[in-house]
Amino acid sequence: MLNYLFNSLKWSDQRWRDWDTGNHSLASRVPPDVHHKVHRHWHQFEVPHPLWHALLGTIYLLIGMAGLTGNCLVLWIFGTSRNLRGGTNLLVMNLALADLLMMASQSPVLVANSYAMTWAFGPTACEIYGFCGALFGTVSIVTLALIALDRYNAIVNPYTGWRLSYERAVAWAAGSWAYAAVWCCPPLLGWNQYVLEGFLTSCTFDYLTEEPWSRIYVFLLFVFAYVVPLTVITVCYSLIYFSVFRHDHLLVRDNVLTKSTCWTLHRRETQLARVVVISVLFWALAWTPYAVVSLLGALSCRTALTPFSTMLPAVFAKLSTVYNPLIYAVSHPTYRQELVRRLPGVCCKLGLVKGEESPCRHHSLSSNVSRCEILSCTSSLGNIALRSFRKSRPPPHRPNRRLSRASSSPSRKTDV
Repeated sequence: MLNYLFNSLKWSDQRWRDWDTGNHSLASRVPPDVHHKVHRHWHQFEVPHPLWHALLGTIYLLIGMAGLTGNCLVLWIFGTSRNLRGGTNLLVMNLALADLLMMASQSPVLVANSYAMTWAFGPTACEIYGFCGALFGTVSIVTLALIALDRYNAIVNPYTGWRLSYERAVAWAAGSWAYAAVWCCPPLLGWNQYVLEGFLTSCTFDYLTEEPWSRIYVFLLFVFAYVVPLTVITVCYSLIYFSVFRHDHLLVRDNVLTKSTCWTLHRRETQLARVVVISVLFWALAWTPYAVVSLLGALSCRTALTPFSTMLPAVFAKLSTVYNPLIYAVSHPTYRQELVRRLPGVCCKLGLVKGEESPCRHHSLSSNVSRCEILSCTSSLGNIALRSFRKSRPPPHRPNRRLSRASSSPSRKTDV
């Protein structure tokens, strides 16, 4: 297999060298029926080395496999466990569904185009691909904002009587899909369009357009699909942290806590701050590069927009489908317990469970017990065989020691 891969890369390198002698541009690799999907900005760049395509294809393949596996596990466990059915967990399922559909619709196309080193599916497939990526990505973004809003209401306002019921969570999830469809359907209807970008192996909305009406769409999408969700997430998690910090500070000030309890509260605040930073940072890491690229294109600041600089944001956005299940599902204790109960061997190998209640420890103990049972059974069988062997032998002749002792000892005389 490695020999085949080496020969393929060697053939691609020779093919690239033969192609490069003609000084062809990046757009010259695109089939004629998709030429109208290529902005003239990409005509100035040369054909990249095939190793870059192979590297991106391999990265997309690994991200796709990890994203599909993680989100399938989330949907399986949350959907089949009664103790995980609730409003908040339904939002986590909606997030996993959006990420799963994104990987199912994007990863195979990206891998195939990367190894083909061009777009190989025609103009209609480009529009469908761009629409699916925008729709599922926007649903994921909006769902993360809704999860942050639900956590804010549950922690900061726990006594208002408001709770996210299952029916309300269904309405929120449906609203996220409707909200995303409102902002992703216009390019299919003539307001902007889905075009090729980067290495010309993927499609997205046209952020390089010079038409004022299309630029308005890009600006509105930047505001309502990036700025608004980012503001909601940042504000909600910040208010959660400051509310918990203020509550703990009041308890410490009133001297109603012991020193160990104060240390516990401080540790809880530290963990909460870590959760806040991780949630906001990873969300920004996934979507900020793509938002910046689209904004630079709409503002005609195109000097920094190269095939490499526009493909990396796409990788970061796809990478969010891998760590979203880790942040919002694996951190859930009940989900972790269900995962350990159903897949104990996998969890032991991955080191997801530690402590006295670890199934890994129980598995090792049970194996030791089974060994002891085998040994005890073997020893008992040996004892039974030994007893039967002793019964089958005639008893040895032993002299009566009492009689011999009595005959050999002199008789004692008693005085009357």
